[in-house]
Amino acid sequence: MLAVTCVCCPKARKLSTFKGWSLVKRPSTFFKLSAKSHPATALIGLDQVCGQPTLVGFRHRTEQNTTWECTFKVSSKSKGGKRVFVKGSFLTEILVVGAIVIGFLSTLVLLVGTLLKDSIPNVLTPQERQYAFDYVIVGAGTGGSTLTSLLAKHSNGTVLLIEAGGQFGLLSRIPLLTTFQQKGINDWSFLSVPQHYSSRGLIDRRQCLPRGKGLGGSANLNYMLHFEGYGADFDSWRDLHNLSDWSWAHMRSFMAAAKPKPAEMFEVPRGYSKLSEALDEAQAEFAHKDWVFRRSRYNIKNGLRHSVLQQFLNPVLHSSNLRLLPEALVKRIQLSPDRLPRATSILVGTKDEDNKEQEFSVEVRKELILCAGAYQTPQLLLASGIGERSILDKLGIPLQHHLPSVGQNLHDHFNLPLFVSMGATGATINQRTLLNPMTLINFLSSGTGPLGNFGVLGNVASHGGSSPFGITFFGAGAIDEASLMSISNFKGAAFRALFPRYYNASQEGFVVISSCLQPRSRGSVGLLNRHMRRNPLIDPNYLSREEDVACTIAAIRSAVKLVTSAAFASLHPRIHWPKLQECSNFGPFERDFSEQLPSDHYLECLLRHIGLGSHHPGGTCALGSVVDTQLRLQGVSNVRIVDASVLPRPVSGNPNSVVVAIALRAASWILKSELQAGPASDLK
Repeated sequence: MLAVTCVCCPKARKLSTFKGWSLVKRPSTFFKLSAKSHPATALIGLDQVCGQPTLVGFRHRTEQNTTWECTFKVSSKSKGGKRVFVKGSFLTEILVVGAIVIGFLSTLVLLVGTLLKDSIPNVLTPQERQYAFDYVIVGAGTGGSTLTSLLAKHSNGTVLLIEAGGQFGLLSRIPLLTTFQQKGINDWSFLSVPQHYSSRGLIDRRQCLPRGKGLGGSANLNYMLHFEGYGADFDSWRDLHNLSDWSWAHMRSFMAAAKPKPAEMFEVPRGYSKLSEALDEAQAEFAHKDWVFRRSRYNIKNGLRHSVLQQFLNPVLHSSNLRLLPEALVKRIQLSPDRLPRATSILVGTKDEDNKEQEFSVEVRKELILCAGAYQTPQLLLASGIGERSILDKLGIPLQHHLPSVGQNLHDHFNLPLFVSMGATGATINQRTLLNPMTLINFLSSGTGPLGNFGVLGNVASHGGSSPFGITFFGAGAIDEASLMSISNFKGAAFRALFPRYYNASQEGFVVISSCLQPRSRGSVGLLNRHMRRNPLIDPNYLSREEDVACTIAAIRSAVKLVTSAAFASLHPRIHWPKLQECSNFGPFERDFSEQLPSDHYLECLLRHIGLGSHHPGGTCALGSVVDTQLRLQGVSNVRIVDASVLPRPVSGNPNSVVVAIALRAASWILKSELQAGPASDLK
């Protein structure tokens, strides 16, 4: 059991008892703790008592059949309500202060988020729900925000943008803290179905699949890395999928237009850190390879996230021809019974002040444009009776339009992270760096320092051969157990094997992430039932193709060559090969595999146990099968799809910029069609 007491009040107050541990606390403004601590201790959380921040508890985890047993006790001294300070460990102080800061920021974010929600302009009123709109856009993510901006600016028609979430809070703007949004109110927090070929070191073998919920969508939840596009990706669409209109020659100008202005981007400068300097030196050392070295570029302006929300959507929110409907879920698409059907209306659900469901229909005059993403666009189509007949029959969903490939062809990148500790100091981000007052001062005054980017310093890509791979360098030394486990779904043993020095707040190091850029494995998105408020069944089917395993192992071995090269020698790096019990039969566990490199069997075992998805889903409404070359739903006259679900194959990087380019191209077709058709109607 776990007992926690703070040092202000003379009598402790037992608040509650939970499975496996109990809480006892006293209010205190300032406190230090003494403890019989263990490296695996971690802060549980904060609460408010008597108006003061109060420590709730620490925990020590020992894994026993997926049940956590708490065996750590915290003691304090108190006399008559007078504060008595007891000497504590530096790690304890770091955790306490860090949790107070995070707790304060979280409270501030919730407060500001509530205020921002009420400040969204041009929200559709109940009286306007009877109106018909020329263009109805479902989803305010990357594609929806970009497309809405162009139609609001240049179209004569009326536009309705529907989004299931509201505004993102201030936390979304601080680059390094972006992961704290996951599992929050702006994250759909999807989980995959249990994976057969991977995820053995994850709880229930399920991957966390974050997706943005709110204006800006996943562009406000991602890691902000800008990908300029790789021509061969688009040419492969042309060659392998007969999509001649989607070659690099056709997409180059749209990718250029999707690139933010220099003032709206942050590129990791030369000499940014010792780790980035090592990467620059490695470029010269490995010049004989076909490797491409890139310093990271971020969608960041003045130290703050600058996503499609700031770049495209915010400037048009007051447009007279635009209405927004936040916190509303599209439940169904209604098609006409014509030989060539068209979308006539959609069914929308909202919650009233009593959390009761209210439904109403919105009429579509010209086009319905789905931008709900690779998971929820196929979910909406299937729930509407648009998809494979046999699948819909099993679910008892009436067929409106037979379209076999809806929800199929799901693809995503898959990674293996490895922790590398360093003897060099001042080279990477750790907890001590983050809690240095100058870190916050520099960020608030000039938007610089560790808080002003996500910590990914650069990447190396090999595009040669049939299995291109990528290697990413994330400059973080001390990894917080509670934070990473909550967003990765790692089992405790797997996390501690992967990050053996996570408890050291001043640890220098980095994470090297190896991945296959063109994975062959394909999964699917399906339904449990047709209710849109139930999460879809998402099966990425990671590592179902052996080629993906071989490709990623090649990436890992290349990463080892980089880390052990002369360019990195001054950092005194040491790769910590995870000592997983399940993988112990496949290789030695010497200090650093110094006498022999790890075997392919061992690396495959690691990959199938602790590999993670990249959150780059696509392909579930692919070009050439579900949509035509102008993104129109096959066999339906006025439905278009503009999101990552249309990507027939993965792109060799973060797909965010590619979706922006696709939206720019879709807008050009829509506006050209409108120009040919003549003037549109007023908003009424």
